[in-house]
Amino acid sequence: MTEMTETKFFHFGQFFSKRALIATVIGVGLVAVTEFVLPFFNILTVRALWDWFTPVTITFTLAVIMVTCAIARNIVASILIAMAAALSFYHPFDSNSSTAGYAFTAAIIIFLVTALLSGFFATREMSGQSAFLSIGILFGIQGLIGAGISLATNLTSAHEAFFDYHVNVAYGESVNGFPVFDVVLAVFSLVYMIAFIILSRKRYTASIEGKKFEIFGQILIFLAIAGALVFSILSHGTYDEFTANSIYTEENTQFFNILFEKERHGIFSSVKLLNIFYILPIVGFIIGLGLALIVHQRAEGTLGYMKFNFEGSFFSLNIAVGIIAFGFSSTILNLMNSSFYLRGAAFFTLFTEFTNLLLLNMLIAYVIFLIITIIRRIANK
Repeated sequence: MTEMTETKFFHFGQFFSKRALIATVIGVGLVAVTEFVLPFFNILTVRALWDWFTPVTITFTLAVIMVTCAIARNIVASILIAMAAALSFYHPFDSNSSTAGYAFTAAIIIFLVTALLSGFFATREMSGQSAFLSIGILFGIQGLIGAGISLATNLTSAHEAFFDYHVNVAYGESVNGFPVFDVVLAVFSLVYMIAFIILSRKRYTASIEGKKFEIFGQILIFLAIAGALVFSILSHGTYDEFTANSIYTEENTQFFNILFEKERHGIFSSVKLLNIFYILPIVGFIIGLGLALIVHQRAEGTLGYMKFNFEGSFFSLNIAVGIIAFGFSSTILNLMNSSFYLRGAAFFTLFTEFTNLLLLNMLIAYVIFLIITIIRRIANK
């Protein structure tokens, strides 16, 4: 019989532990506030920021999900918090429209993926070998997602729709018709994955004094998130709803207004200095290195056992948005005889808005995790 002190993510009975119940109640209450109350009263719609950062309505739902699911450490709690966020989902459009239905489905995907991965990796105890393997496979796959979607937009010349309306956007350039940068990212992702797989096969122990590896790892994670967010802000341009309609149809624009802007007439961003599909994979590669240092410290090599704890919340990155890009593409939705699908050019906006929002929420979650860790250490002393 499993002891209640041995927290297991898939143990349904542990949902009724004090830790999980309190975290779930707090999480459900907070996502109702961040996802409905604040957007409904336009509290988070700061027009002065639109020239620097979009989505125009900033929500902190993802940060709440990351923190509370990592604390609750239970699959029931993760699902309840994610579904509470979905049921609180606010937008100022007619909910009966098909576009609203697709946006709601996209929101559910984002919330569920974030909640489940945050809860699972915060809870799962694993050997150093398994931890290195998880880092390599997950962040390697995310690099392949970025390269694959960039390649798809490159082959269809989707970026040209932006240039036709004088919107500057970075894309995966080709040399003599060959998608060099997309291939480089894909190859690097595979090499990254293979390197960690090889590392996970090594069996060694290390006697480590102090917390130097964990500290360096935490610094790398922070710099990856904060640096990418600052880069996105400094290298972006904006375009209005009318231009967006011309680039990828009014239906696609409404989809983004519902999912991200929570405004009838939103403003959108384009990243000009680096292909948007590359940003989260690069962030993931650096976070993976930081996590590797943390694993080396906590597992004392590869043979000891450890938990990622709060750092497990940073595994999701582009997995959810990759699922949306694939599931809402013309290839898939045409099979369902749907009149709605995301145009190729719309993928740039999908990833830009999601990347900005995710990085901001990850930074907030990181700060909250840091505060909780400090409080716990003081309490233990």
